[in-house]
Amino acid sequence: MIAIDIQTADIPETYRRFAEVVGEAFWEKRATAISQEIAGKPFLKEYLARENAICFQLEYLRMLAQQYGSVPASEIHNRAIYPAAGFAAQVLSLLDASSEAFAEQFRRRVQGALKNPDNLRGLRLELAMATHFLRRGYRVNWPEMTETGRFDLLVEDLGPHGLEVECKSFSPDTGRKVPRLVALEFFGMLWPRLEGTTRGLRTGLAVVLTAPGRFPTHEDTLRALAAEVGRHIFSGQDGTLDDGTLLRITEFDAARLGHIPISTNPDERRSAIDGVTETQNRESLVLGTTAGGAIALIVQSVKDDTFMPSVFDTLSTSARRQLTGDRAAMLLAELHGMQGEQLLSIAGQDQDPQQPPTTIALGITKFLTGPPRDHVVGVGFLSEGALRPVENGVVTSDGAAYYFPKRDSRFWSETFSGLFTWSRGAQ
Repeated sequence: MIAIDIQTADIPETYRRFAEVVGEAFWEKRATAISQEIAGKPFLKEYLARENAICFQLEYLRMLAQQYGSVPASEIHNRAIYPAAGFAAQVLSLLDASSEAFAEQFRRRVQGALKNPDNLRGLRLELAMATHFLRRGYRVNWPEMTETGRFDLLVEDLGPHGLEVECKSFSPDTGRKVPRLVALEFFGMLWPRLEGTTRGLRTGLAVVLTAPGRFPTHEDTLRALAAEVGRHIFSGQDGTLDDGTLLRITEFDAARLGHIPISTNPDERRSAIDGVTETQNRESLVLGTTAGGAIALIVQSVKDDTFMPSVFDTLSTSARRQLTGDRAAMLLAELHGMQGEQLLSIAGQDQDPQQPPTTIALGITKFLTGPPRDHVVGVGFLSEGALRPVENGVVTSDGAAYYFPKRDSRFWSETFSGLFTWSRGAQ
C-alpha cells in the first residue's frame, strides 16, 4: 500500500511522476519565496533552509529535470536528495492504492503541506509511522479513506480490535517564550546598529536581554526594541528598558570563544556560550569583530519554557477529541530536532536508579494515570528520523523511540509489547 524503502535507481522516475501528480509549482514558488526572504534577512538563512529542506531538494531536482530533460542517473548517489525522494515515493504509493476521492483529498493535503513546514513535518511523521507498522507485517489504513475517525492511522490487525494511532510532531519552539525565528529576526534587526560601533572591539561583550514574559513577535515592536538596545550598548549602559525587558552588558575574554567556529560539537559550543553569558541553553548569536573581539547576544525570558507541559497538553487534547475511546489507541510524539542519541540518553537516565527522572518520565506517569484515558495503551516519544543507504541501492530510515506502555488498561493486549526498540518496563 505504501512504499517502505527507496530504490535509488527509481529516483529520476519517482520525481517525474511526483512532479506530474502534485505539481512543480508548489515547491518552485515556496523555494523562490524563501530564497528572497533569505536574501533580505541573512540571519535567517540556516533556519529557513533547514525548515524548508524538502522544498529546496525538490526544487533542485526540478532545475535538473528542466536542464537535462530528466533527473540525471548520477543523482541516485546524492544523499542530500534522499529525504525528498523518499517523501515523493511514499506519497505516490499511497495515491496509487487509494480511491479516486481519497487520492484527490490527499494530493491537496500534500500541496498544502509543501507551503507550511509544520504541516509537512506532521505529514512525514504520519507516513513514517505507517511504514513502521507495515515493516512489521501489519495492515495499516487511513481513517480518512472511510471517514471512520479523526485519528491518523488504524493498524487493523494489531490487538483484538485494531489499534488507533495519532501522530504529533513538536518543533523545538513548542512552549518557548522566545521562538527561534523571532530571536533570529531580532538579531538581524539589532546587528546593523552594532556593526559599526563594535568593529574595533578587542575583547568580548556579552549582551543578555531578559523579557518579563514572552518575547515580542510583532515586527514594529521588535524594531523599536532593537533600536533601544542598540542605544544602550553604544553607551555601555545596562538596565531596564521601556517594556520591562532587563538588559545586562558584561565583558569577557574573547579567547574563551575562539574555538567555537571550528567546533563540531554542539554541546561544546553551548557550554562555551553559557559560560561567558552566565545563561543556560538560551537563544544566542556570537559574532567576531575585525579587531579580534567577539559579541555574544542572548535573548531569554524570566519565565520558564514549557516544552514538555505543552507536549502533554496537546496529547491530552488529542486523546479526548481525536481518538474514539472504543478501541486501543497509541499516541506518538516526534520531538523534532532531537537526535536519536539524545533521546536514548534521556531513556538511559530514566533506567538508572541513581539518577533523577527526566521531565518525560515525570510527565508520562501523570498522563497515563489521568482520566479519561484508559483507551490509551501507550505513548511513544520519537527522535528525528534519519535516512541511511543499505545494500543493493536501497535507502531506509531509522531513529530512536522511547515508548511507555500502559499494561493496566482494559484495552491492553500483549501484542502491543515490543513495538519499539526502547520501552520503559518489560517488552
